[in-house]
Amino acid sequence: MSRCAWRSATALAVVALSGCALRGPAPGDLAQAPAELAATPFFEQRVDHCGPAALATLLVDSGRTELTPDALSPVLFVPERAGTLRTELLAVSRAQGRVPLTINGSMDGLLAALDAGYPVLVLQNLGVRWIPRWHYAVVVGVDAERGTVVLRSGREPRRHAPIDIFLRTWARSDYWGMVVSAPDAAPPFAQPLQWLRAAAPAESAGQTGLALAAFTTAVTRWPESALAHAALGNAHYAMGDTAQARRFWQDALRLNPDLQTARDNLAATAPD
Repeated sequence: MSRCAWRSATALAVVALSGCALRGPAPGDLAQAPAELAATPFFEQRVDHCGPAALATLLVDSGRTELTPDALSPVLFVPERAGTLRTELLAVSRAQGRVPLTINGSMDGLLAALDAGYPVLVLQNLGVRWIPRWHYAVVVGVDAERGTVVLRSGREPRRHAPIDIFLRTWARSDYWGMVVSAPDAAPPFAQPLQWLRAAAPAESAGQTGLALAAFTTAVTRWPESALAHAALGNAHYAMGDTAQARRFWQDALRLNPDLQTARDNLAATAPD
């Protein structure tokens, strides 16, 4: 859950005093930081509505150019909680035809996403642990010379947050961050199981087209993954194509003869 909040640089400096272990490189290690993603759109965030604005930023950047925070608010904003759940950000991304990937929660994971051209939605606590002020922002770059992370945040299209302060506020969400991707183009930093887990809920939600596209991408990208073939078989079966489903389950078993789910599915769909 996030109740959106933003503070002045002075307030954030106070936050830094609370102390928290950092992940990833110190500012001096960022000479090769990727270029800022300057074309990333910006939507000014209303109080308590940072979730819809941050997700709209990612979705519009991914090609869903017709979307606005106001269009997403009815399905994201929970009035009684005055904020947005992380699970809803993931679910709504899939409903909008995108695969949401939670990134490797570290500075290295953040830089890998930026280097591949993906802005990263992050959850921060701008307060302190005992008085949290949860806030969603979008990281669009790292300024190595200034030692800052560049954010679409609050009412600022280019907020520069000192890296150490950013990492402390991000750490309080266990370094939670996500990107969105079209289902036919897995990011270069994606791992097979990570991609499959990100796409799998689409199948149970009835978004079979998204699941089919994402699992086809997985088989193309990682042809030696038995789980990718099995998942694609499941998607074909959900769409009523048993013959194709059986072909991919058979491929899965050739890659991993111990994959019991594929074996069971073949047995259950064997011709009479």
